[in-house]
Amino acid sequence: MPRSRTTEPDWPSSTSQNGEDIPSSLWKIAPIPGKGLGLIATRDITPGTLLLSEVPLLTTEGVTTIDLEVAETQLRKKFSSLSPSSQKVFMALYNNYPDDKPLSGIVRSNGYPLTVSRINHSCCPNVVQAWNPLVEKETVFAVRTIPAGTEICTAYHVGGPSSERQKILKTYFGFDCTCALCSLPEEKLKTSDERMIEAEELDEMIGDSKKVRFHADEVLACCHRLSKIYEEEGLKDDRLSRLYFDCFQVCNMHGDLARARVFARQYCSAKKMAAGDDCIAYLEMKPFVKNPQKHDSFGVTGKWKTRAESVPKGLGRIEFERWLWREEA
Repeated sequence: MPRSRTTEPDWPSSTSQNGEDIPSSLWKIAPIPGKGLGLIATRDITPGTLLLSEVPLLTTEGVTTIDLEVAETQLRKKFSSLSPSSQKVFMALYNNYPDDKPLSGIVRSNGYPLTVSRINHSCCPNVVQAWNPLVEKETVFAVRTIPAGTEICTAYHVGGPSSERQKILKTYFGFDCTCALCSLPEEKLKTSDERMIEAEELDEMIGDSKKVRFHADEVLACCHRLSKIYEEEGLKDDRLSRLYFDCFQVCNMHGDLARARVFARQYCSAKKMAAGDDCIAYLEMKPFVKNPQKHDSFGVTGKWKTRAESVPKGLGRIEFERWLWREEA
């Protein structure tokens, strides 16, 4: 089970991975109508900007219904070692499970560092939070342009139509989502829901190993369609990097090193934007931009065999996209 995390309060500033201070002028904690406290951008923020990097205050191996008693015992010991002020701030966090063990309930309701826990949900998030084990911190990076005065939002749950998202958010987090996506006019919401249902179907097909092996053209076409859905929905979170990785594996499996190189580069760009250049996934993938054939997925077949150096140059965006998605093949 992933470790749940809560941190020492540090609202005046946050600390970056390299120990430098991130200016608090990027955001402020403020009341959000209908949501309690949240984070607001105090100036325009560009994609790839590190907004928060917090060190854990409490950690536990898991907080599930099965091991609540164990988790509560662990948390109680660690909680007792905190300063009175830290204990007070911890206990002030929202608890969506008031009938369960109190400390476990707070961790289950938040599961992130203190300031990160103040970031509210959106089904179309403008930031991504991630645990970086190399520096043992939770990071928050902007993945979309965030204009000054805009609420900073992450995704508590991703994917699916609005009815499915609403049900899960209500069950596990206790609120009715009123984000911009869920609040679209009826016809636009219907269109969005249809796209998100299609996205789930496409993702399932892309994950079918037999189709990837024997119907690669169809799978890559599904990847292309899914990329367009993400673009139409304005989604730039980890779903995008996951898609690029799938594209990389499809091309690499069939010996297409040129396209595998491009998709590896796109994956690294998206992952670096969302998690920083010291993210393990980014660091592990970076060598394959130069040498995609070194990845385990390479060369199951030679169906699309190309050299890594044969990525075309001098093409316009439309022409390059047609080449990348094999539309000219």
